Amino acid sequence: MRCMLLALSTAFALVALAAPVDAQINLGAQGAVLTSVDDFPDPAAPKLSGRFGLGARAVFQPPLAPFGLLAQGVYYFPDVDDFSYSTYSLTARLRLSTPMSSPYAIGGWQWRRGFSGGESSTENGVMVGVGIQLHFAVALFVETTMEFNDEVTVAGVTDFDNNPIVIKAGIMLGG
Repeated sequence: MRCMLLALSTAFALVALAAPVDAQINLGAQGAVLTSVDDFPDPAAPKLSGRFGLGARAVFQPPLAPFGLLAQGVYYFPDVDDFSYSTYSLTARLRLSTPMSSPYAIGGWQWRRGFSGGESSTENGVMVGVGIQLHFAVALFVETTMEFNDEVTVAGVTDFDNNPIVIKAGIMLGG
């Protein structure tokens, strides 16, 4: 009798916790603002601090698991013609899930691509961040990330800060 009760309760738990794959993959849109980065002293150089960007993200989050994967991309709208800047990242996400909100931490790898005057430059590096996701009919999120870029030496400028803090907010469908 105990074996049968254990088998039925295990089967019930597995059926109750089963979720289709589409419930594990959530897609969303986001807006981002670059902050805390110094601008180049050259007036013709693009000003990245305060630049606004739009992008998309996808999250793979197994049900009831505290960990997941997050892939995202953002295109920023610079103030100079013939210049573009975009970022892409793949990170791990660790969350604490509660009924109305899920605070989380992310960390992973980011690629940055700039295009200016017919020349393209690509960098990559580590990024870390924290955020919170609020659960309603759709999920809303706000997060802050720190990007660690290679140091740039600028003539006449000491302590040039090129590690931006990026504030992102958006909406997630399905989750």
